[in-house]
Amino acid sequence: MKLIVVRHAETNYNVQHLVNYDSSVDVHLTEKGVAQAGKLAEDLKDVKLDMVFVSRLNRTKQTAEIINKFHEAPIVEDGRLDDVYNGFEGKTVAEAKAWRNSQLDPVNAKRSDEWESVADVNVRVRDFLDDVAKRDEQTILVVTSSHLVKHFRLINEGRPVSDALSGTTPNAEIYEMKIEKGGDA
Repeated sequence: MKLIVVRHAETNYNVQHLVNYDSSVDVHLTEKGVAQAGKLAEDLKDVKLDMVFVSRLNRTKQTAEIINKFHEAPIVEDGRLDDVYNGFEGKTVAEAKAWRNSQLDPVNAKRSDEWESVADVNVRVRDFLDDVAKRDEQTILVVTSSHLVKHFRLINEGRPVSDALSGTTPNAEIYEMKIEKGGDA
C-alpha cells in the first residue's frame, strides 16, 4: 500500500508561530494556505486515492477537502493524527521548543502527566501505521501536522525518535511511503 502523508497548508497560527492542538480553537487556512492546498490537489489529481485520514484539527480537514475535490474518497478523522498535546496551546512555537530543549531528556519530557512527550507521539503514529497496515486500500492520503509528518518519516526511514526534535516540515509538503500489508512501513 502507498501512504501519502501531507502536512496541512498554511494557517493563521503558522503565520503567528503559535502552537495549536485544541480542535475547538479557530485555526484555519490563510488565503496562501488555500492556494497551497489547491496546488496539492492539482499535484495529486491523477493519483487514485482510496481513503483520506485527517486529524481532528480544522486545518487538516480543510486541506484534505480541497485535495479530495478530484477524488471524493471517504475522509476519516483519527485523533492519533492530532498535533502534540504539549501544554503550550496558543503559546509560541519558540517557547514550546525552548522548554522541551531545556529538559534533561527532551524525547520523554512532559510538562505534566496530562501532556505528551515526543516519544508518546511516536507511539501514536506507530499505532496508526499498525492499523493502516491491516487495511485493503491501495493508496491512502494522510493529512496531519508538521511534527507528525516527521514521525512518519523517521519511522519509515528507521531513524531514532530523537530525530523528531529538529527541523520542520514545510506547509503542504508531500511525503510518500510504502506499507506492507500486515507489516510495518
